[in-house]
Amino acid sequence: MTDESNPSEGEDHLSAELELIAKACQYLPGSLGRARFLDKLIREIVKSGQLWKKNTDYYEEALQKTWIYLSQNLCEATTAKRPYNPEESSIYTWLNAYLKMRLLDCRLDEQKAKEQQRRRRIVSLEGEQDEALVNSIDNQPAEPDTSFYVAEVIEWIETDPNNELKSRHIRGKPQINCQVLLQRQCLYGQSIQEIAKEFGCASSTLYEFLNNDCRHLLQNFCEDQGYQTLNIPGVYRNNE
Repeated sequence: MTDESNPSEGEDHLSAELELIAKACQYLPGSLGRARFLDKLIREIVKSGQLWKKNTDYYEEALQKTWIYLSQNLCEATTAKRPYNPEESSIYTWLNAYLKMRLLDCRLDEQKAKEQQRRRRIVSLEGEQDEALVNSIDNQPAEPDTSFYVAEVIEWIETDPNNELKSRHIRGKPQINCQVLLQRQCLYGQSIQEIAKEFGCASSTLYEFLNNDCRHLLQNFCEDQGYQTLNIPGVYRNNE
Protein backbone atom coordinates (compact mmCIF):
# COMPACT_ATOMS: atom_id res chain seq x y z
CA MET A 1 0.00 0.00 0.00
CA THR A 2 1.45 3.39 -0.96
CA ASP A 3 1.85 6.38 1.30
CA GLU A 4 -0.76 8.24 -0.72
CA SER A 5 -3.41 5.65 0.06
CA ASN A 6 -2.41 5.48 3.72
CA PRO A 7 -1.68 9.03 4.89
CA SER A 8 0.10 9.60 8.19
CA GLU A 9 -1.58 11.02 11.25
CA GLY A 10 0.16 14.36 10.62
CA GLU A 11 -1.20 14.48 7.07
CA ASP A 12 -4.68 13.70 8.39
CA HIS A 13 -4.36 16.66 10.77
CA LEU A 14 -3.24 18.98 7.99
CA SER A 15 -6.07 17.88 5.72
CA ALA A 16 -8.62 18.49 8.46
CA GLU A 17 -7.19 21.91 9.22
CA LEU A 18 -7.02 22.98 5.58
CA GLU A 19 -10.67 21.98 5.22
CA LEU A 20 -11.64 24.03 8.28
CA ILE A 21 -9.65 27.01 6.97
CA ALA A 22 -11.40 26.83 3.61
CA LYS A 23 -14.82 26.65 5.26
CA ALA A 24 -14.08 29.51 7.67
CA CYS A 25 -12.98 31.76 4.82
CA GLN A 26 -16.25 31.19 2.97
CA TYR A 27 -17.97 33.35 5.59
CA LEU A 28 -17.67 37.09 6.15
CA PRO A 29 -15.42 38.42 8.97
CA GLY A 30 -17.36 38.66 12.22
CA SER A 31 -20.10 36.29 11.08
CA LEU A 32 -21.32 33.38 13.17
CA GLY A 33 -20.26 30.96 10.43
CA ARG A 34 -16.69 32.28 10.44
CA ALA A 35 -16.59 32.17 14.25
CA ARG A 36 -17.88 28.58 14.36
CA PHE A 37 -15.21 27.23 12.02
CA LEU A 38 -12.46 29.29 13.66
CA ASP A 39 -13.40 27.72 16.97
CA LYS A 40 -13.23 24.23 15.42
CA LEU A 41 -9.86 25.09 13.84
CA ILE A 42 -8.39 26.26 17.15
CA ARG A 43 -9.60 23.09 18.87
CA GLU A 44 -7.98 20.99 16.11
CA ILE A 45 -4.69 22.89 16.45
CA VAL A 46 -4.62 22.46 20.23
CA LYS A 47 -5.50 18.76 19.93
CA SER A 48 -2.68 18.16 17.43
CA GLY A 49 0.02 18.95 20.01
CA GLN A 50 2.08 20.74 17.37
CA LEU A 51 1.71 24.22 18.83
CA TRP A 52 4.86 25.61 20.43
CA LYS A 53 4.86 25.33 24.23
CA LYS A 54 7.02 27.05 26.83
CA ASN A 55 6.79 26.91 30.60
CA THR A 56 6.57 30.61 31.46
CA ASP A 57 4.18 32.79 33.44
CA TYR A 58 3.29 34.74 30.31
CA TYR A 59 2.67 31.83 27.90
CA GLU A 60 -1.13 32.12 28.15
CA GLU A 61 -0.96 35.85 27.39
CA ALA A 62 1.12 35.19 24.28
CA LEU A 63 -1.18 32.34 23.25
CA GLN A 64 -4.30 34.49 23.49
CA LYS A 65 -2.63 37.12 21.29
CA THR A 66 -1.84 34.33 18.82
CA TRP A 67 -5.49 33.27 18.59
CA ILE A 68 -6.49 36.87 17.96
CA TYR A 69 -3.84 37.08 15.25
CA LEU A 70 -5.23 33.90 13.70
CA SER A 71 -8.80 35.22 13.60
CA GLN A 72 -7.70 38.58 12.15
CA ASN A 73 -5.31 37.33 9.48
CA LEU A 74 -6.32 33.81 8.47
CA CYS A 75 -8.50 34.84 5.52
CA GLU A 76 -7.79 38.57 5.18
CA ALA A 77 -4.79 40.60 6.29
CA THR A 78 -6.05 42.84 9.10
CA THR A 79 -3.01 43.36 11.32
CA ALA A 80 -0.43 41.47 9.21
CA LYS A 81 1.10 42.44 5.88
CA ARG A 82 -0.69 39.55 4.18
CA PRO A 83 -3.06 36.74 5.16
CA TYR A 84 -2.08 33.15 5.83
CA ASN A 85 -0.99 31.28 2.70
CA PRO A 86 -1.11 27.46 3.01
CA GLU A 87 1.19 27.13 -0.02
CA GLU A 88 4.01 28.88 1.86
CA SER A 89 3.84 27.15 5.24
CA SER A 90 1.71 24.94 7.42
CA ILE A 91 -0.68 26.58 9.85
CA TYR A 92 1.65 25.45 12.66
CA THR A 93 4.74 27.09 11.20
CA TRP A 94 2.77 30.29 10.66
CA LEU A 95 1.29 30.39 14.17
CA ASN A 96 4.41 29.19 15.99
CA ALA A 97 6.49 31.98 14.43
CA TYR A 98 4.01 34.56 15.72
CA LEU A 99 3.67 32.88 19.12
CA LYS A 100 7.45 32.91 19.61
CA MET A 101 7.51 36.61 18.74
CA ARG A 102 4.90 37.35 21.38
CA LEU A 103 6.81 35.27 23.94
CA LEU A 104 9.90 37.28 23.04
CA ASP A 105 7.93 40.51 23.56
CA CYS A 106 6.75 39.32 26.96
CA ARG A 107 10.26 38.34 27.99
CA LEU A 108 11.61 41.74 26.96
CA ASP A 109 8.80 43.52 28.83
CA GLU A 110 9.65 41.46 31.91
CA GLN A 111 13.34 42.35 31.58
CA LYS A 112 12.51 46.05 31.20
CA ALA A 113 10.28 45.94 34.27
CA LYS A 114 13.04 44.29 36.31
CA GLU A 115 15.57 46.86 35.12
CA GLN A 116 13.21 49.70 36.02
CA GLN A 117 12.72 48.23 39.51
CA ARG A 118 16.48 47.88 39.91
CA ARG A 119 17.07 51.49 38.98
CA ARG A 120 14.34 52.70 41.31
CA ARG A 121 15.95 50.72 44.16
CA ILE A 122 19.27 52.39 43.41
CA VAL A 123 17.58 55.78 43.62
CA SER A 124 16.01 54.78 46.93
CA LEU A 125 19.27 53.46 48.38
CA GLU A 126 21.11 56.61 47.42
CA GLY A 127 18.48 58.69 49.18
CA GLU A 128 17.56 60.53 46.01
CA GLN A 129 13.87 59.91 46.08
CA ASP A 130 13.17 63.16 44.37
CA GLU A 131 9.86 62.88 42.51
CA ALA A 132 11.27 64.52 39.40
CA LEU A 133 14.13 62.00 39.29
CA VAL A 134 11.82 59.02 39.71
CA ASN A 135 9.54 60.37 36.99
CA SER A 136 12.48 60.81 34.66
CA ILE A 137 13.23 57.09 35.01
CA ASP A 138 9.62 56.12 34.36
CA ASN A 139 9.25 58.44 31.37
CA GLN A 140 12.36 57.60 29.41
CA PRO A 141 11.69 57.42 25.64
CA ALA A 142 10.43 54.03 24.50
CA GLU A 143 12.66 51.95 22.31
CA PRO A 144 11.69 52.02 18.62
CA ASP A 145 9.33 49.31 17.38
CA THR A 146 11.47 46.62 15.80
CA SER A 147 8.86 43.87 15.58
CA PHE A 148 8.55 44.11 11.80
CA TYR A 149 12.12 42.99 11.24
CA VAL A 150 12.40 40.82 14.33
CA ALA A 151 9.80 38.64 12.59
CA GLU A 152 12.02 38.30 9.52
CA VAL A 153 15.08 37.44 11.61
CA ILE A 154 13.12 34.79 13.51
CA GLU A 155 11.81 33.34 10.26
CA TRP A 156 15.36 33.23 8.84
CA ILE A 157 16.65 31.38 11.92
CA GLU A 158 13.75 28.92 11.90
CA THR A 159 13.68 28.15 8.16
CA ASP A 160 17.40 28.52 7.30
CA PRO A 161 16.51 28.88 3.59
CA ASN A 162 20.08 28.49 2.29
CA ASN A 163 21.05 25.79 4.81
CA GLU A 164 23.92 28.00 5.97
CA LEU A 165 23.03 27.79 9.66
CA LYS A 166 22.75 24.00 9.76
CA SER A 167 25.93 23.53 7.72
CA ARG A 168 28.03 25.62 10.15
CA HIS A 169 28.63 23.41 13.19
CA ILE A 170 31.22 22.50 15.80
CA ARG A 171 33.75 20.12 14.29
CA GLY A 172 32.58 16.52 14.55
CA LYS A 173 29.23 17.55 16.10
CA PRO A 174 26.71 18.44 13.36
CA GLN A 175 23.92 18.45 15.95
CA ILE A 176 25.51 21.56 17.52
CA ASN A 177 25.05 23.95 14.62
CA CYS A 178 24.29 27.64 14.30
CA GLN A 179 20.58 27.16 13.75
CA VAL A 180 20.22 25.12 16.94
CA LEU A 181 22.31 27.54 19.00
CA LEU A 182 20.57 30.67 17.71
CA GLN A 183 17.21 29.05 18.40
CA ARG A 184 18.22 28.01 21.90
CA GLN A 185 19.72 31.34 22.90
CA CYS A 186 17.93 33.99 20.86
CA LEU A 187 14.42 32.58 20.60
CA TYR A 188 14.08 30.37 23.67
CA GLY A 189 16.17 32.46 26.08
CA GLN A 190 18.58 29.74 27.19
CA SER A 191 21.97 30.72 28.58
CA ILE A 192 25.28 29.41 27.27
CA GLN A 193 25.60 27.28 30.43
CA GLU A 194 22.17 25.70 29.89
CA ILE A 195 22.92 24.90 26.25
CA ALA A 196 26.34 23.47 27.13
CA LYS A 197 24.77 21.21 29.77
CA GLU A 198 22.14 20.01 27.29
CA PHE A 199 24.74 19.05 24.67
CA GLY A 200 27.47 17.94 27.06
CA CYS A 201 30.18 20.31 25.91
CA ALA A 202 32.23 23.15 27.38
CA SER A 203 30.63 26.58 27.76
CA SER A 204 33.80 28.18 26.40
CA THR A 205 33.50 26.12 23.19
CA LEU A 206 29.92 27.27 22.62
CA TYR A 207 30.79 30.86 23.49
CA GLU A 208 33.59 30.94 20.93
CA PHE A 209 31.51 29.20 18.25
CA LEU A 210 28.54 31.52 18.74
CA ASN A 211 30.64 34.65 18.51
CA ASN A 212 33.01 33.59 15.73
CA ASP A 213 30.59 31.69 13.49
CA CYS A 214 26.91 32.11 14.33
CA ARG A 215 26.96 35.81 15.09
CA HIS A 216 28.90 36.38 11.87
CA LEU A 217 26.09 34.73 9.87
CA LEU A 218 23.46 36.69 11.79
CA GLN A 219 25.31 39.94 11.20
CA ASN A 220 25.61 39.23 7.48
CA PHE A 221 21.89 38.49 7.19
CA CYS A 222 20.95 41.66 9.05
CA GLU A 223 23.27 43.79 6.93
CA ASP A 224 21.87 42.27 3.73
CA GLN A 225 18.38 43.25 4.94
CA GLY A 226 19.51 46.72 5.99
CA TYR A 227 19.11 46.04 9.72
CA GLN A 228 21.51 46.61 12.59
CA THR A 229 21.92 43.47 14.70
CA LEU A 230 22.38 45.36 17.96
CA ASN A 231 19.07 47.16 17.41
CA ILE A 232 17.15 43.90 17.56
CA PRO A 233 16.32 43.44 21.26
CA GLY A 234 16.41 39.84 22.41
CA VAL A 235 17.44 38.39 19.07
CA TYR A 236 21.09 38.31 20.03
CA ARG A 237 21.83 38.50 23.71
CA ASN A 238 25.06 38.74 25.59
CA ASN A 239 26.41 35.29 26.20
CA GLU A 240 25.88 35.10 29.95
